[in-house]
Amino acid sequence: VIGAGYYLYAHAADQYASKVGFSVRNEESSSAFDLLGSLTNVSGSSSTDTDILYKFIQSQEMVAAVDAALDLRTIYSKPDNDPVFTLAQGTSIEELVEYWAQMVRIVYDPGTGLIEVEVRAFDPEDARVIAQDLFARSSAMINQLSAVARADVTRYTQEDLDLALERLKKARQALTLFRNETQIVDPG
Repeated sequence: VIGAGYYLYAHAADQYASKVGFSVRNEESSSAFDLLGSLTNVSGSSSTDTDILYKFIQSQEMVAAVDAALDLRTIYSKPDNDPVFTLAQGTSIEELVEYWAQMVRIVYDPGTGLIEVEVRAFDPEDARVIAQDLFARSSAMINQLSAVARADVTRYTQEDLDLALERLKKARQALTLFRNETQIVDPG
């Protein structure tokens, strides 16, 4: 305990934290099917955008993108006198992802959908820049997911409309044929 205390006091580099918190909101719109029986949620999927984002922040893809933009290996290997808490030179992407999990803490509350991310670094500016980059990439990913979802809903709705129009044409043709054959205006 004394040795660990001495190391933390005398050799360990100071770490600074930058926090960012955000919530992912879904715009929900009602369709005609909602009024007829709530048939719009047929997929059975339990993953929300927030769950996907939570995993994305921890992913190798995120770490590689932030590393390419900011050079995480240099940022996290700055203090020379702290071999325990700094990142070793020449680390692989897998080791960097493991180190990222120690330096980027994510708190996710599924009830509220709120994600709070704490980014730590050995320099306050580095922590702030990493947090901003992480937030920007997370926002872009969520916006991309939303765009794909909107395109899917629009396509499915258009297909439903085309099918309904085809049924209407057939029904009108059948009604016209009935009226012409029987000389009765009202089939009822």
